[in-house]
Amino acid sequence: MARYCLRAQIADITVLFETEQESDISDLSSFFKYHLTDSDTEPDCTVVLKRQASFYMPKDAEMLWQTKRHGIEEPEGRLGRRRVSVSSRVDTFGLASCYVSRSRGEYYYGLMQDKSWICYKPSEHKINYILHYRPTHSSRANENTHTDPLSAVTLLIHVLTTIHGRYLIHGAAVSYNGKASLFLGKSGRGKSTLSTDLSRQEASFMGDDLVLIYLKDNVPMVGALLFPAKLRFTGAGDKSSVDVPQEMQTDYCLSAPLEAVYLVHQSGLSASTVEPLPSVELLQQLMSASNGMMMQYNKQEWLSTMYATSEQVPYFLFHFGDRSALDVSILKTR
Repeated sequence: MARYCLRAQIADITVLFETEQESDISDLSSFFKYHLTDSDTEPDCTVVLKRQASFYMPKDAEMLWQTKRHGIEEPEGRLGRRRVSVSSRVDTFGLASCYVSRSRGEYYYGLMQDKSWICYKPSEHKINYILHYRPTHSSRANENTHTDPLSAVTLLIHVLTTIHGRYLIHGAAVSYNGKASLFLGKSGRGKSTLSTDLSRQEASFMGDDLVLIYLKDNVPMVGALLFPAKLRFTGAGDKSSVDVPQEMQTDYCLSAPLEAVYLVHQSGLSASTVEPLPSVELLQQLMSASNGMMMQYNKQEWLSTMYATSEQVPYFLFHFGDRSALDVSILKTR
């Protein structure tokens, strides 16, 4: 069968996606549209999309971790079976899991609610992204074309990046004068609003919910994830997804050195202000905003990145005041 490909650049990592379904390319191109690259250099990692009715891990597979989104850890334990088929009645309420087979040298990541599995083999720099489907009686398995390639894309991005020393952070970011500002805080504190408001001035958008942090030549960096931002346009109700660079006509930036980190707080005052915070609090906040130690491919590298960032980058409390008075120059008034 014909094989279709595209390349994406994520936090300085070149990823080659391969699939036998042309429709997958359309879905992936739309999702990664700001990350696509025409570079013909050797990719850092290859992701092969596969569709299977079931997936079995080897009998010696052992669980490394099991967790919910944003690193909320569950008690250690097994699913009750070492040999897990995604077509069986296994439901762990959306938990993500990681297993390893020492004999095969393979890691298996699964998002059970979506029945998708990711198989990573370090020796080949390749990931098999296994999309589960249930073939009907009227069609053969290889004729099914309706499996969503983005069903477990957040877990896929986690696997792709953590094996290359890039770590997901629950936060927003902009780039201003070539340097990145990272905004942390709980959901609803205004990270998305702040990053998009600054991007409509002279800053460049880098993401509103998930961004990447990593070291490059020992310099802390922020890598963008330019997916639709989730904004609330009224005082209540659900957030809407917005393609910020396109719909708000802003610039964007794929990666930049990290200049400052801000903990966002809604002040209710007329003007926004910033005040310094201790670096030890930044370390705690970064570790809380990331996926947690247990989810990392290389735990020591993850810790080193968190420590280096907290030691090198200043940390501030951002009192977010009246939006109409917000000025991007606040990022330079420290």
